[in-house]
Amino acid sequence: MILRRIYMLIPTTEQAGKVVNDLMLNRVNRQHIHTIAKQGVDISGLPEATVRQRSDTGARLERWFWDLNLLLFFAALLLLLFALWSAEWVWVLGCLTVMAVTVLSGYYFASHVPHTHLADCRVPLQHGEILLLVDVPRWRITEVERSIRQLHPEVEIGGV
Repeated sequence: MILRRIYMLIPTTEQAGKVVNDLMLNRVNRQHIHTIAKQGVDISGLPEATVRQRSDTGARLERWFWDLNLLLFFAALLLLLFALWSAEWVWVLGCLTVMAVTVLSGYYFASHVPHTHLADCRVPLQHGEILLLVDVPRWRITEVERSIRQLHPEVEIGGV
């Protein structure tokens, strides 16, 4: 089952503990809740995020794939210019095909890949807020968000 991640910014550790308890009462497994805070903020008793979850691998992969897509497009463009100059029509068609595929994949990437990353939460974390990463199935996102908003209006729920 594919899980979606809900980002929740919480002002204090005490409130974060209450939110974690309410999430567990709302049938969110504790192993699907991850806490991130700046160095020095006491988050003992809260489920801590792993090094991988703290490193934001998704943002690096997104940047890497995007850069690779752009590189491939411009390489095909240069090869297209050379193919047009030398009148190699098979190469022209191949280059146009590669360019079309990179444009379409870039469009798909920009419109379908989630873009919420830890970098979006850097400033609140520096101010001492707590970030909860909550992994839930897609069909439970609205239910969990609504429950937390009703019980804890101070929680800022970010992207999914």
